[in-house]
Amino acid sequence: MEDSVQDSSNSDSDCSSVEYATDVEWSKLPDETWLQIFSHLPQYTLLTDLRLVCRLFNSLAFDPSLWKVMDLTDWIGHSPLLIAFIEALDRVIDRVSQHLRVLSFCEESGKRVFGSYKRWLFYEFSHVVHLELIDCDVIRTTIMNEIRQHCTKIETLVLDGCSNVDDEAMKVVSKFEHLSILDISGCSQVTDEGVNYIAEMPCQITQFISFDVWHLSDKSIVNLVNKQTKIEILTLYGDDLTDKSVIDACHCLPNLKNFEIFDCTNLTDESVYALCGKVSLERLHFQRATKNISTKAINHLFQEKPLVNLKDLSVSFTDAVVDETVNAISSGCPNLKNIELDWCSEVTDESIDNLVKSCRKLEFLCLNGLTKLKGNWLAEIDHYLPKLQSLTIAFCTGISDDKIKNVLLRQPDLLVSSNEKGCEEVARRGDVDFVVRQITLEDFD
Repeated sequence: MEDSVQDSSNSDSDCSSVEYATDVEWSKLPDETWLQIFSHLPQYTLLTDLRLVCRLFNSLAFDPSLWKVMDLTDWIGHSPLLIAFIEALDRVIDRVSQHLRVLSFCEESGKRVFGSYKRWLFYEFSHVVHLELIDCDVIRTTIMNEIRQHCTKIETLVLDGCSNVDDEAMKVVSKFEHLSILDISGCSQVTDEGVNYIAEMPCQITQFISFDVWHLSDKSIVNLVNKQTKIEILTLYGDDLTDKSVIDACHCLPNLKNFEIFDCTNLTDESVYALCGKVSLERLHFQRATKNISTKAINHLFQEKPLVNLKDLSVSFTDAVVDETVNAISSGCPNLKNIELDWCSEVTDESIDNLVKSCRKLEFLCLNGLTKLKGNWLAEIDHYLPKLQSLTIAFCTGISDDKIKNVLLRQPDLLVSSNEKGCEEVARRGDVDFVVRQITLEDFD
């Protein structure tokens, strides 16, 4: 490798020789101060500019504290900069790679490295323990095998949106010896066979996230939770799953803290009753609950054995959640910081008022599509919820603009979000994130 010091050979003097029109003696600043300044600069700048200024900057630009994390997920639309960064990295890879522990790629940066002759750069990252590959279509079984061979210390692997990752790639993943966190969200080609490979891993994983993976059935999920009993974070997704998956997960995973259930339209009250007593739960997302799930069962979940450790709750897109349910949540979950009740259209101001007054630790309150709300509780929300950071009330058509404006006048730092006009049908299908926007006082001018 070419030594980067040669790149600064034209500057024989140190930084102390540079004169500045200021009273600050820059040359006497301690290294710690320079490193603090450098930590706020893009790594691109460190490699392509700062290291060429002088010998001191060349040395500090490769300080381990600046290279523990390399995030290449924000390069979309900046191909020239990305190419320049990779070319600079090419020349100094030996000085950077030894420090890296966290590495993230997006589609474009993934193509620039894995999809070209530059793939050898990745072979240098043998110390990486956390690898994220976001929307990297270039990742296939062959490349996954190369990653396993050269990055043997990986503990966290995120393959979110890698659409060409399939069961054979999962077979390779199952050979990682230290893996504890696996995210295969959006890996649409993965089926039961791939998950069964993960279930048989010799190491125990603590997180398994499979959002938007449709081809999984009870067979693989039941196998997974029975073999990987140390799982603390689990995501279930898709209408091929039944109560069996939820029941076995609750039974086999004593340390389950984060349980997310999305679009499992075949679930019944049996799944809800299985959740009762899981007091270790800190996060529970039960979205798009079907008509097979009753108000009685949901009420029982929060009344029988209160989930006192629950901090994050989403029970959305169901008419089974009514005022009685919200009141049960208010009394049974005093430590809530985040709650989402999107499109629970039977909920009224009475229970929301009780929620606001009871769950005083709330930081995020999401009430999209609650059309029966009038919002009288907004008048005192700053008093009862002093830690509130975000309030989302899209499609709450009964809440007047004046009430929203008054909240913003009293709490200018509060993030208040409402809806774009004409998007209600899109939101009802679940794409709320695409139609909700932040509103400010300028919207009322």
